[in-house]
Amino acid sequence: MAKAWRRWRLAEEPADDKAAAVEGPPKKAVAEELLAAKDRRIEELTADLQRLQADFENYKKRAEKERSERSRLATQRLVTDLLAVLDSFDKAISDAKNDRDDRDLRTGVEGLYKQLLQTLQREGLREIKAEGKFDPFMHEALMREECEGAEDGEILEVFQKGYAIGQNPIRPARVKVAKAKTREEPEDEGLHDYEDDNNNQKEQTQKR
Repeated sequence: MAKAWRRWRLAEEPADDKAAAVEGPPKKAVAEELLAAKDRRIEELTADLQRLQADFENYKKRAEKERSERSRLATQRLVTDLLAVLDSFDKAISDAKNDRDDRDLRTGVEGLYKQLLQTLQREGLREIKAEGKFDPFMHEALMREECEGAEDGEILEVFQKGYAIGQNPIRPARVKVAKAKTREEPEDEGLHDYEDDNNNQKEQTQKR
């Protein structure tokens, strides 16, 4: 009986070894395949990220180039418009050398001013209003002065005009602003009466 059991045991052991030999390699191959697939996915994602980075760098370069080109064209357009004003200045200077009449010179300068102002207005320039109440966002107070008939914070005088492009101020208007008049303290009548009584008492004492 014991011999028969040993024979059965020995017959079973090779079968287990064969099964292990059959089942072992496929599991290892699957693990290696999964690892290889994971490595391929990492490589794909890395390549995608590198392409995105390269595309972003190219986009930044294109955007910077377009911005510079727009700025150059805007500057070129403004300078081209101002060349007409420059030509007018040349003509005014030439006329002033040959003409001694101050009135003609003044008329020429006023015409140049209007021409220059219109050119800048086409670019969006506008003068900041400097009347009424002081606005700290649009005005700069260089002086404050008491003034009869003026409210506190009212603009009294403009020292230098201010300008804005659209709604954005590029230089505030420099102004003089009114301030509230300092109220004088009323004299204390009771104190004066007290001082007068003391003076009278002193005089009477000296007479005695």
